[in-house]
Amino acid sequence: MSLNAYYNQDIEKLEMYQRLIQYWSMMFDREEKIDVLDNMNFNKQLFPEIFTLKEIADFHPIEPGYTSPDGYTEMHELIRSLEYARLIKQEPGREGIAKRLASKAGIGCGNGCTNVMNGVINSILKVKNETDQVEAPEVILILPNYTVYTAQLSNLHGKVNPVYVYTKQENDFLPTFEEIQGAITPNTVAVVITYPNNPAQSTYEGEKVQELKKIVDMCQENQIYLVVDNIYQDLVFPRNRPFTEIFNLTDRLDYVVKVYGCSKDTPFYSGYRTGYWFGDPALTDKYKYVISATENSLNTQSLVYFTLNLYFKYLALSQAEPSVEDMKYFSQGIFGWGQDVDKQQLFDKMKELGLYQKYLSRLKQSDDVQEDALKQVIQFVEQSDVFSDYSNQNIGNVFFIKINPEYTFSNDNEFFKFLFHEAKIGVLPGNVFGMQPTLGDVWFRITLIHDPVDEIIRHLRKIEEAVIHSHQYV
Repeated sequence: MSLNAYYNQDIEKLEMYQRLIQYWSMMFDREEKIDVLDNMNFNKQLFPEIFTLKEIADFHPIEPGYTSPDGYTEMHELIRSLEYARLIKQEPGREGIAKRLASKAGIGCGNGCTNVMNGVINSILKVKNETDQVEAPEVILILPNYTVYTAQLSNLHGKVNPVYVYTKQENDFLPTFEEIQGAITPNTVAVVITYPNNPAQSTYEGEKVQELKKIVDMCQENQIYLVVDNIYQDLVFPRNRPFTEIFNLTDRLDYVVKVYGCSKDTPFYSGYRTGYWFGDPALTDKYKYVISATENSLNTQSLVYFTLNLYFKYLALSQAEPSVEDMKYFSQGIFGWGQDVDKQQLFDKMKELGLYQKYLSRLKQSDDVQEDALKQVIQFVEQSDVFSDYSNQNIGNVFFIKINPEYTFSNDNEFFKFLFHEAKIGVLPGNVFGMQPTLGDVWFRITLIHDPVDEIIRHLRKIEEAVIHSHQYV
């Protein structure tokens, strides 16, 4: 193993997020010369940059400095408009309800969805401490899932206890109403759900939407916060496929929070680290306190990228074009508190640079690459004897694969080490995401945005060959 690994303990004794860090530290050790198949960086040869630095500089001068602690001052009008447009797109008959929810919702920004979620969870605990004073609060987490939430609860040093719901493959690794209901106790203060799920890339649609609605109703009736992470919602293919908005399943804001960011669906955007929450306004003041104490504020450059991205999403959903009136979204300090915005001049510059049309064109190019990669990898895995199953509903840019149980590896970690040493390929094993250790069940995750799809398939063939060769004489 790499000498530069962050941890030296037995993998199975580590918290899930610690495992992720250890695996990544090994895979990205330059001395190891590993081909990494779980690399979340967009490949510049494959994907266009959504906005170039020059385009941003030409659009409007940016004043480096502080912003409002939670981004509310600069961003809330645009976020309200975007979330309203999302709700109306899915359910046009709920216009009045959607308008009321969008106008009354609490809103806050932060440095990426991870930090926004951390702020939301801490805010929930502060609110609950004042209202219910639960002695040993519990937060229900869903597994398998991206395990940063486990780490966030761990960082609270025993002030809150995680309770895990282990989902089943037959339910597409999505929690059911009965599973969550069975995990709730008098100490439960929140339930955290990610859909589309990471790593399973599955979501609530069709008949499963009613399952999600029952979860929403139960949480609101029992005054338990339901926090939904929708980070992958703009990467469901084909692009005209409907997405289940959580606030179309309720007429109320209380005890429901949505978290969203652009880092998964927008090329090269993850480095700008921006996200927001939208939901129960009771969290607003607590969130502002938590996020300002832990992060201070976003930077103005990130705010400009974020605002442009969200504004163009809003236009696309509304089937509209940029307008002078819409430049109000950029006039609340986006470019810096000392920067005055001439709306007509800003609008003219946006048109002159062709930013919206470039955005649509580049995003389509990006989506086409990712959708094609998904189709080709699905086809390859379905025809494989070494890979017996997978989980991906034509969503996102990560892919979850199962090894045929005939090729016996005792656990995910053994398989990881085998690939690392024998095939010189790095993947993320299922135990990172909280997959329960089951004999014969070995899962791993790869990503589809760092290498051309033919390279990804070439590496998957290399994995097949290595696995077959290792079992020839067993």
